[in-house]
Amino acid sequence: MENFIGFKLLEPNNIIDELVIYIESELKSFTGSEEFINILELKKNENQHSLSFCVFMTNNCSSKFYFARENSQLGTSVIDIGVYYGSSLIFTIEAKLLPTPNSGPKEKRLEHEYVFGKGAGIQRFKEGKHGLNNRNEPLSVNGLIGFIKADDYKFWLTKINGWIGDAGWEKSEHLQLVNGSNNRLESFHTRDDKSNLTLHHFWVQLT
Repeated sequence: MENFIGFKLLEPNNIIDELVIYIESELKSFTGSEEFINILELKKNENQHSLSFCVFMTNNCSSKFYFARENSQLGTSVIDIGVYYGSSLIFTIEAKLLPTPNSGPKEKRLEHEYVFGKGAGIQRFKEGKHGLNNRNEPLSVNGLIGFIKADDYKFWLTKINGWIGDAGWEKSEHLQLVNGSNNRLESFHTRDDKSNLTLHHFWVQLT
């Protein structure tokens, strides 16, 4: 893709900006792609959605970026997707199905795990367990991808911001739709170590 010509000359922040724009633009054709249809033909769990996303994104950028399933983070933590530029882990993404799937017999999953609780998305970034490069250094910009299987963006924006309130977090941490976008939102947080954290939320409507 011509957007990626001369990437080695870009500063790190510009690389992240280009990556975010790339993900946002390509998501529009994701659900109609061979990767989505073939990989999710039989198994439609969270892991398989993440895998189809990784394969689709890597294929479409001719491997300028490599989207890897399950990347080690702090301690025993593992994030769903790590994005590499060359050999450097530059961006991490936690994936969630919306609504949260029904609990299995061995564990109980809470509906608000996109935000807080066991296996939570935003909370683990805030705690510093997620959003780290391979030297365990915090990345200031990371992402979540929400695969929406019921209801719509408006419903989930209201729901998730309600959960942020339930968690006792600041109103300034609410998700906001990015101007001119219909599938990307942003939220801004402070980690437990007082460092700043920006999260890009990429939402995919599956219904």
